[in-house]
Amino acid sequence: MFSSGNKKKVGTWSKLVALCTQTMGGYYRSNGTIVRNVASGKSRSNDEAIFVETDVEFASVNERTHSRVRFQETQWQENLETILSLVSGLLGKNAPTDAVDPDWATIYFDYAQKVSNKTMQSLWARAMVSELKHPGSISKRSLSYLFHCDAWEIVAFKKVANYAFIGSNGHPLLFRSNPNIETNDDLFAETRMLSHCVNAGLISAAPKELLVGHEVEYEGNSFRVCHDVKTMGQATGFLILPFTKTGSDILKLLGGLESIPSSNLQRRVVWEHLSDFIDLESPQDMESSLAG
Repeated sequence: MFSSGNKKKVGTWSKLVALCTQTMGGYYRSNGTIVRNVASGKSRSNDEAIFVETDVEFASVNERTHSRVRFQETQWQENLETILSLVSGLLGKNAPTDAVDPDWATIYFDYAQKVSNKTMQSLWARAMVSELKHPGSISKRSLSYLFHCDAWEIVAFKKVANYAFIGSNGHPLLFRSNPNIETNDDLFAETRMLSHCVNAGLISAAPKELLVGHEVEYEGNSFRVCHDVKTMGQATGFLILPFTKTGSDILKLLGGLESIPSSNLQRRVVWEHLSDFIDLESPQDMESSLAG
């Protein structure tokens, strides 16, 4: 047992004490003791956590419970205040007349209070802003995914979204030339990231045929897939992978396709490749051809 002021080289148990202190205010034992990492909260850097200082206190089970609850509720309150401060900074003056669903709000605050990562807090703030401006725009299932995903998964999703386009229904999609999503093709190279996004439920697992007549947005313009020798509804030989509602919601929270710095380059490569094999005409092009 360690007393205040003693130092211990970090081992597995010491890391456990540090983790419990950071998350619950201490490492709680059934014999009435609470072990705390005195240095916890000063730094999250592993380099500065080589030594762990611990205090031991005796407390009843009620006191231990109250200690844990007070500590966690205080942390959760700080998280909520940070997120709501971000929300306040992002809100505009105008708001819709439709109210946010109370059940959605309950789930939102239950999740959001437990989010301490600064990057993720920013996404949670955007989720609330989106819902306030457009009630029903962010699903409860998307909130669940956002809460349970890791920060690296957001990075992986961004890499996949570099190749995305917006379909006529307003939802993102990917173009592919190979139906096997675990195989690279000329239109998409982030195979491992794509497989994860599919397994996570962000992107559909079943590719669909890209048909003549399909519409897609590119650089702010709408284009329609057409071909001189094919009629509406015929397959072009290419495929599309639609984003799910959750995937569309998460991309929306990231600021859409325009917020991804490298997206224009990746998307241009895909667009140019498609243009070599199929006709993609804008409404202006079609009007010009008809007029001619």
